[in-house]
Amino acid sequence: MTSAESLVYYPAYCFHLSPTINKWCPLRAIDIHGLESRPGFEGDNVFFSLNHPIRWVRILGVVVAIDELYGRRVYTVDDSTGRCIECSVDIPKPKDTHRQNGVGCETTAAVPAPAPDPNTGLDVGMVVEVKGSTKLFRDQKQIKVQKLQRIRSTTQEVQFWDKIRDFRKDVLSRPWVLERKEVRRCKKQHMADVDAEETKAKQKRKKLRENGYILDRGVRSKEPKPKSEEASQPTKQKSLAETGVRDSYTAGQYDALGL
Repeated sequence: MTSAESLVYYPAYCFHLSPTINKWCPLRAIDIHGLESRPGFEGDNVFFSLNHPIRWVRILGVVVAIDELYGRRVYTVDDSTGRCIECSVDIPKPKDTHRQNGVGCETTAAVPAPAPDPNTGLDVGMVVEVKGSTKLFRDQKQIKVQKLQRIRSTTQEVQFWDKIRDFRKDVLSRPWVLERKEVRRCKKQHMADVDAEETKAKQKRKKLRENGYILDRGVRSKEPKPKSEEASQPTKQKSLAETGVRDSYTAGQYDALGL
């Protein structure tokens, strides 16, 4: 068995070469709870099996509990592996509208309308397949649901367990290995992308200054012009929205395939 000391954890700029990062990984609930976290990846909710980075998972099991919370619904799923896992679904929050009753301008809260159920028909005892991203909630692994559907036949259940077996045997049973030249190529591309973003940001700042704006600690304000200059140039300066200048932003997120 491979020891943790001998594993090589590659930087995030190599993740696009991983066989797991952009894949719906068929796992058991006990496998998800066993995924390890690594420093530097907490904000991205990326966890590791050996050195395989995993974010998107899929499980199959029986709904044993449904909890209604403000703004979300939590399905507890049991796949008979010894551990249950909570699957959280964001739901529309009820609107808390207020109306004036005309007496002393006091307000009376109207009864909020119930939030629509995005998974109508699901109930305790039903077998479901869950697809979503892994996350930590109060130091426990959860699945943030992207797709939740009911399974109606035992044939589908057997097929899913076969996928779990094959995925463990073909992918997760051995470490992810990259050649050094591949890592160097990824690093070179990453540095080129960073330089390109910095150059783009400098060009935007330069253009902004040329248009008469001052950048101070991230706050953009228009530089006042002398009255004589304003009189000689009556045309209005375009706003930031009109010039289309925006701060450069990199999402840093991974999109799952096959939704």
